[in-house]
Amino acid sequence: MKRSTRIGILAANLLCLPAAFSDRPFAQAQEPQNPKNANSEYFAPSADEQRLEFTEQDLEELIDKRIAEREKIKKEKEAAEKEAAASKPDLGMSAKWNKGVEFSTKDKAFKTHIGGRYQLDSGWFSTPENVQKAINVPYGDGMDFRRARVRLDGTMYDSVDYAMEFDFVNSFRARNQPVSLVNPGFIENTTVAPTDFWWQVKEVPWLGTVRVGQQKEPIGFEHQVSSRFLPFMERSYNQDTFYGGAFNGFTPGISFLYGLGPAKESTFHFGVYKPTNNPFGYATGDGDYSTVARFTKLLLYSEDDSEVLHVGISGRQASAVSQAGVPGRVLPFRTRDAVRTGLSSDWSVPAGINLYGDDVQQANAEVAAIFGKWTMQSEYLVSSLQDARTDLSGPLGNEAVYHGGYFQILRFLTDDHDHYDKDRAAFDRVTPTNNFKGSKGFGNAFLGGGAWQIGARYNYLDLNSMGLNGGILHNQTYGLNWFLNPNMKAQFNYFNTYRDVSQTIAFPSGSGWVHGFGMRIACDF
Repeated sequence: MKRSTRIGILAANLLCLPAAFSDRPFAQAQEPQNPKNANSEYFAPSADEQRLEFTEQDLEELIDKRIAEREKIKKEKEAAEKEAAASKPDLGMSAKWNKGVEFSTKDKAFKTHIGGRYQLDSGWFSTPENVQKAINVPYGDGMDFRRARVRLDGTMYDSVDYAMEFDFVNSFRARNQPVSLVNPGFIENTTVAPTDFWWQVKEVPWLGTVRVGQQKEPIGFEHQVSSRFLPFMERSYNQDTFYGGAFNGFTPGISFLYGLGPAKESTFHFGVYKPTNNPFGYATGDGDYSTVARFTKLLLYSEDDSEVLHVGISGRQASAVSQAGVPGRVLPFRTRDAVRTGLSSDWSVPAGINLYGDDVQQANAEVAAIFGKWTMQSEYLVSSLQDARTDLSGPLGNEAVYHGGYFQILRFLTDDHDHYDKDRAAFDRVTPTNNFKGSKGFGNAFLGGGAWQIGARYNYLDLNSMGLNGGILHNQTYGLNWFLNPNMKAQFNYFNTYRDVSQTIAFPSGSGWVHGFGMRIACDF
């Protein structure tokens, strides 16, 4: 037999073995060959390949052919593996500073923000003696943490958002009988309570953004502005009297938010909630409910939001709050002043009344504007409680109509302006053009850097109606804000409040002027 023939036969036999070029173990190559199995990696020799006469050129061509086929299979396998890997999300997260610590995946489908806020307040008051003697708790100078919260929020799977926040500054008074010279009859307690505690799914067909959990009801403009971004130390009397109260402004429920128009020029926010009389997000009253809707429209908006004109209306139909085991439904109307010191259970209440009643209807109108360095904001609300009475056995049919509003105007002294959040249809964080840099900034920027803003507000509340009188308040507040950077600011407020309680039963001789000065150091991240 010729030498070339022997080489050809040997090469053909070797090339017919799957183990020759496959990745499988040699032991698997000894399995019986099945040329009819289409899924096998076995390559049956053709008639030409079975010839006994092979030249060296034939052998080289055959080997090159087999190598090319193996390389093709290998590349197809690698491509399939890459495609399968690409279809799986990359869940590796990286951290960055985005006005707070934020972890996110590369595609932003998963994000987690860990943050919080604290606000340290100081206050001093000048109050007439007759006011101090005819009020629930006299005004007192002091220092306290107004808010101290920790927060976790973020996004999962691109379309689900969540927020979990707890406030460590809440207080209440517990009865402690009997009253004596050394026992005031109560014990003051502090407690932790949730604020934002919700989940939401975005872009649900026909439903918009659906949010479930403890949240703010969509009534009022300043109610939607975060306490981190308030231009004055406290919101207006409307917040505390009508939709803030003893529950911190958060109630459990479900809401639907629609951004209308191609650029969200309008929003519609609707929700159903369970009214509460506590900050813990629970309610046990049978049949209690609250239905709220808010519509907003941007009449003017520039891309850098240095020019904004916003208008809106909102309405609320709700029941007064009942409690298991307690007869009747109660709705408190009361407010604290523009500067507050001490535990919340010790804040003075210049105007207030607790009423038994049935259903309450509230309507609110709002307007807000940004024109460069100038910012303007105003609201007015009317509230009507049906079957209102101070005693459960009192006559039915009375309607207590209370109302209040405010107007405020502010101006930046530096080259800065306020910002607007289209999603919440409310003002957002101030970001100074130049941050404060200590001694390095002095001489190069106004007072060492940061953004400086001055402002004034007139605030009015009328809780007198049909002999169900809780008092009338006229308030003026003047403020100076120093934003050191986007996360830290100092606020200075002076206020004077005229308290008219001459028509009330409880404190008819407690009318007069209250003056106060407050200072806040705040940080959020």
